[in-house]
Amino acid sequence: MKKSMEELFANASDTDKRTAGMIIGAIEKSSLQEFDYLKFRQSVDGLAKLNMDEATQYKSAFVTASTLGLTREKLIKTANYYRGVVVKEKGKFEKAMEQRLTKGVKELESNVTKLDKAIEERKDRIEKLQAEIEKHEAQREKTQDDIDNMSEKVRETQGGFERAYKTILAEIDGDIANIETYID
Repeated sequence: MKKSMEELFANASDTDKRTAGMIIGAIEKSSLQEFDYLKFRQSVDGLAKLNMDEATQYKSAFVTASTLGLTREKLIKTANYYRGVVVKEKGKFEKAMEQRLTKGVKELESNVTKLDKAIEERKDRIEKLQAEIEKHEAQREKTQDDIDNMSEKVRETQGGFERAYKTILAEIDGDIANIETYID
């Protein structure tokens, strides 16, 4: 039974489903057709259900995979290929977050500046325009709250991505270490 990518990287999906889904989607789009690291990983995970020790899981999966032409070198090469896909996805994510933050904050800061100017103009005519000044001050506070809320949401999203990113990389790095340790 073929495992889905979400099942294969379940630990990462547990940390932040949305951002892990983005990373997993990139892995799926970059999936190689031949028997490679992902298919090997599925085999190892399947053997884990049989209560085998880790070394036996890796060796058994590799023996089976080697009958399909998989070599230790190709296994490590394709694991590194997927590692590169994950790292590239992080770069895309960071760029998108920076653009989103920059655009959103600049627009909101521009609004704050405009509102400040309107407040100052109206303070000159305090008696006549007091009600209007209070309205603009309330808008300014709301805009500042929006800036704070947007910044917090971006930090939370970035934190979730970082956790998923680190978890997936740690799993792949662990698999590479196990492959290098257990497979000759």
